[in-house]
Amino acid sequence: MFSRFLISSDRSGSGKTLITSGILRALSRKFKVRPFKAGPDFIDPGYLTKASKTPAINLDLWMMGENGVLKSLSKYSMGYDVAVIEGVMGLYDGVHTSFSSAQLSKVTSTPVILVMNCSNTSSTIGAIVKGLKEYENVDVRGVIFNKVGSDTHYGYCKESIPDGVEVLGRIPFNKELEVNSRHLGLLTVEDNHKVEQIIEKISKVVENNVDLDKLLEITRTSTIDFNYDEIDLETKKKIMAIAFDEGFSFYYKENLDLLKGSYNLVFFSPLENEEVTNADAIYLGGGYPELHLEVLESNSVTKKWLKRSSDRDIPILAECGGLMYLSENLIGERKYSMVGIYDIDIKVKDKLTIGYTTLKATRSVGKIKEGEIMNGHEFHVSSPVRVNEKEFVFTNVIGKGILNGKDGALVKNSLGTYSHFHFLNSGKKKTVVF
Repeated sequence: MFSRFLISSDRSGSGKTLITSGILRALSRKFKVRPFKAGPDFIDPGYLTKASKTPAINLDLWMMGENGVLKSLSKYSMGYDVAVIEGVMGLYDGVHTSFSSAQLSKVTSTPVILVMNCSNTSSTIGAIVKGLKEYENVDVRGVIFNKVGSDTHYGYCKESIPDGVEVLGRIPFNKELEVNSRHLGLLTVEDNHKVEQIIEKISKVVENNVDLDKLLEITRTSTIDFNYDEIDLETKKKIMAIAFDEGFSFYYKENLDLLKGSYNLVFFSPLENEEVTNADAIYLGGGYPELHLEVLESNSVTKKWLKRSSDRDIPILAECGGLMYLSENLIGERKYSMVGIYDIDIKVKDKLTIGYTTLKATRSVGKIKEGEIMNGHEFHVSSPVRVNEKEFVFTNVIGKGILNGKDGALVKNSLGTYSHFHFLNSGKKKTVVF
């Protein structure tokens, strides 16, 4: 038996992440379950990983291409009983509808289960579900109602659902079943100290109110057979240092797995003032450095080690929050001194920048050759206020970048970008530097 389904809705804020987490935890008590997350999100996969106790894998059509998505879904579903994909935003949201959850459902032949927020509505839910199913003929097989106020309310919602869509249950309205948010979305699992309690509670609610047996029955399917390259863990020789703590946690699991083919991964914490003196390469992902400015400023051991590594031409990739940390100053309530590899000052809180990017390389660097195209995404509220760098690797075909449509500040062998990348870019393994 193998079941696979994609959980979506008509919009963001419907409760997808929380209910998906509850379903994952409940199913994982009986089955081996692998979670996936549609789109480029870094935060929601943390909840899915916590709920299932299995690393969540991103599936992003923009960055990975159809072959990359199929390759990853096949690879990471192998050996599991159930694959659960949490959609992104509303069912048809994306770049037009081409890179949406609906398109992901079609590309991967994955049936859709809708989570519908029923607060402030009842019978109209049926019209919305019918529209979602028929708009581009998506395989919608079931619906779960969220924030249901009473049995009467549930009855109206249930009766409105069109034939062919199974009503799987309801989640009663409960203020305790909510997760706090901040400027880039939900609190990360590293910062949400109640996450285990919330997931366990929602899993019990799901078990008592959602027909999980019916859910698995209506989503039974075959696994996807797709050839992929195995990682040879015996051939790795070099050491890669990766920043990971509450300030730097935005990494795709598959990127780390791909890097294992060439490196021993050693994690270090800038917040704990750590260094990896024998590192052959360094990777600093995004996150929330702006929440730890005083600590990052004062931790001189990590700062001096990173600056020394850059001066020695050790390859460094710094994405978004990593770029901020390697800059000269971060500006919050005052100016905070950072690593200083890049002669850039960045204001830590400004307008939200979020969206996909397409970058064209104007010069060769690492494994990227001049003229090549990389797809990525931007996700930040910071903005540069002083940029004294002259050398950039990319021009933005789509996206904002660091300065005047340019991204990828390059100092020696240290590349800093506002774009985040998936290393299966367009389905091919293409790390940016390493």
